[in-house]
Amino acid sequence: MPVEKKSESKVLDRAYVELSMDDRAGKLSRKDAIAAVAQELGVAAENVALIRLDGESGTTKVKGMFYVYGSAASKKRVHPSYLEERRLTKEEREKLKQERKKAAAPAPAPEAKK
Repeated sequence: MPVEKKSESKVLDRAYVELSMDDRAGKLSRKDAIAAVAQELGVAAENVALIRLDGESGTTKVKGMFYVYGSAASKKRVHPSYLEERRLTKEEREKLKQERKKAAAPAPAPEAKK
């Protein structure tokens, strides 16, 4: 996997990485892409965030854009949560949706004393 672009942001404690993967179009899941990039760059998978994967027309090449954070804490502080939800399976996403629904449900009003 050749890295095409790499730049860093010291303020946000992350690196911006763009790379291309040959013969992976249609065979690559988001989790697999993150694991491959983490292994390639020698960082922990929880510090890598997938921004997008783009297929090239007429080829089996896939271009990916990733953020590689310095630590899991900086990722949690800066990275948008909706991008992390994309990695979840359908069942995990439904469970998260139900938990949010329970948390957002209004508490019953206290009864007034007579």
